[in-house]
Amino acid sequence: MENIRSVIGNNLRELRKERQLTLQELSDMTGVSKSMLGEIERSVTNPTITVLWKIAGGLKIPFTVLVHEEKPDITLVRREDTKTFLQQDEFKITSIFGFDPEKKFEIYHIQFSPGSKHESKGHIKGVEEYAFVYEGEMVIDVNGEKTILNTGDSIKFKAENFHAYINESNSDAKAYSIIFYGTNN
Repeated sequence: MENIRSVIGNNLRELRKERQLTLQELSDMTGVSKSMLGEIERSVTNPTITVLWKIAGGLKIPFTVLVHEEKPDITLVRREDTKTFLQQDEFKITSIFGFDPEKKFEIYHIQFSPGSKHESKGHIKGVEEYAFVYEGEMVIDVNGEKTILNTGDSIKFKAENFHAYINESNSDAKAYSIIFYGTNN
């Protein structure tokens, strides 16, 4: 994430230019001094929440417009940049893309040694999980209903119930898992 001070400064400068305002005109609208506005635009100061509220109020914009950071068109995640979410001797779950509050999902890589198992009591109502096995064989148990997935197989299930990922085979099993938090969450 870009430095929040830079994000605010860039957003304020762009808003002022779009509206063809001088620093003095912006100062008159917001009640924030011209020098403070200049420092904010140059990213040399950390404005307080009170100052940001004054600016947002004077410009008649939501507060979040000042702190909004544009997302890049491409996000590359290298293996060394992933974060292990849960690891035991027999399995490893790694976060590839953490929870995105706008899209309401997260993506994990899971790797299970032979005989390993990971159980979940269930998530909140409305959550779905998607699993895509790309190596080996994995059993998905949802409330006692077991489904065997082989390489290339996928499954979607309501994750608000008990569920488990199990490797009953004699070799490693690898998969990707997407947890979707639905439109109600």
